[in-house]
Amino acid sequence: MNLTADHEKINGSDYRKLIIIAAQCLEDNKEEINELNVFPVPDGDTGSNMSMTVSNAAKELMRSNDMPLDMTAQKAAKAMLHGARGNSGVILSLLFRGISNGLASASECDGVAWANALSEGVKMAYKSVEHPAEGTILTVARRCADAAEKASLEKNSFEYVLTAAISEAEKALKDTVKQNPVLEKAGVVDAGGKGWLLVMQSMRNALNGEEPEELKISSESTETKEKADFSSFDTEDIKYAFCTEFIIHKHDGDADSSPLKEYLGSIGDSLVMIDDGEIIKVHVHTNVPHEVLGEALKYGVYETVKVENMKNQHTNKLVEQQEQESEKEELKEYGFVAVCSGDGIEDMFRELGVDGIVSGGQTMNPSTEDLYKAVSQVNAKTVFILPNNKNIILTANQVSELTDKNVIVIPTKTIPQGFAAMLGFNEDEDGETNEKSMTECIGNVDTMQVTYAARNSNYAGLNIEEGDLLALYEDKLLCADKDIKQLLKILADKAKHKEKKFISIYYGSDVSDDMANEALAIVKEELKDTDAEVTLYKGNQPVYYFIISAE
Repeated sequence: MNLTADHEKINGSDYRKLIIIAAQCLEDNKEEINELNVFPVPDGDTGSNMSMTVSNAAKELMRSNDMPLDMTAQKAAKAMLHGARGNSGVILSLLFRGISNGLASASECDGVAWANALSEGVKMAYKSVEHPAEGTILTVARRCADAAEKASLEKNSFEYVLTAAISEAEKALKDTVKQNPVLEKAGVVDAGGKGWLLVMQSMRNALNGEEPEELKISSESTETKEKADFSSFDTEDIKYAFCTEFIIHKHDGDADSSPLKEYLGSIGDSLVMIDDGEIIKVHVHTNVPHEVLGEALKYGVYETVKVENMKNQHTNKLVEQQEQESEKEELKEYGFVAVCSGDGIEDMFRELGVDGIVSGGQTMNPSTEDLYKAVSQVNAKTVFILPNNKNIILTANQVSELTDKNVIVIPTKTIPQGFAAMLGFNEDEDGETNEKSMTECIGNVDTMQVTYAARNSNYAGLNIEEGDLLALYEDKLLCADKDIKQLLKILADKAKHKEKKFISIYYGSDVSDDMANEALAIVKEELKDTDAEVTLYKGNQPVYYFIISAE
């Protein structure tokens, strides 16, 4: 890294390496972070979500040449926003988005600038979290930024400020176990806070000489398309903007043109060059066509020249494609996107009017980009998003910044809440009124779930072993048992005491039809003295053996 002796400043090339190494660090340590998730339900994906979020930026930067610092930070932040998954990933992307704002117009970053950037990141993250709690990644990041500000007044050096921030982050992380009752019971530190500390530590490692390795990037689908989709990549992703083609009649047929080929290869790509002794024909993509043409003149006289701006072509194609799509069907007023898993659950959402389904939920948090793509494909002016999981709500809230459509997120935390929200929609009302009524409907339904313990744990006074069956009521652990029938009886009794009238049971992919019918009989037996109606549906959802809606 091209730094001064004590690493007083970093530039765009340096920052690029810091991000790539941070991504590798999170990838290498994601399982360690995952294991810090104390809730025994299989949702230990904080490390995975943070890793995927930063890796998205690293992959973008690895495909790019070195850029000025502000552009590098902006590109990284944008990639993280698109790739953000889960609460932890979204908050991490917001921290880096604020850092990017703090580095706007900067060609270098010293200690003062880094402290300011960290503070901007914290402001951005806190502003976007509705109810920030102590003992989380937010706490660690805030104390980290505060320490950086103090250190910058002592010495205006990037490394000095970063080291001070890391020192305070280590202390803040240890304190999270005392600030959060759940963490205190489990005796572990906050998973998100641990991830942020690792990011900072990996950056210091980069200062000390660690070089970025090639990331293990999952292979993308190679399925071919019948028609090119110009929206599948951004115009700014075009590395060399000008397609340059020409034919030159050579002054000297014996002149060696290999220096021209070597030169063209150094300032562009997609190079094709033919020298038959009489003419030289060239095709190359470059950002400096005038220099290409000037160099080629040394070998002869132009016969033909063509230079086209591919960025403009791509933008025009995008506009053309979007216009063609919009002409096919007039935009309707309202559309819906729901996050869920299980073909039975998906079919029920579609029957209720949902246009787009994003596969995901517990253990499978979709990214902001996934939700954005789904919203983009809905032919409506206003699109409602139903996250149906508490860890996806914050991710969904970021989508509105990526589209001109009016995006309204209904904060559904469960599948039954999603169903209730759809039933509360009235197409004759405006968006604001529907948002209010759909949100109110969420409060009319209780959600019960039966799943399994992903790890040994002591939670809410219960000693839980890996594989134990768990009963949850409104996202709170109610009890644990090895007998699923006993759990169903307890949940049915809970619904009975709450005087619920409509009970819907959705059974998962790991439940046989016979077991599902037995569960139906158990719930009906417990509620036989009430006028409650009990209905069974095949949801085919993963993770949860049963999802039960009680209204």
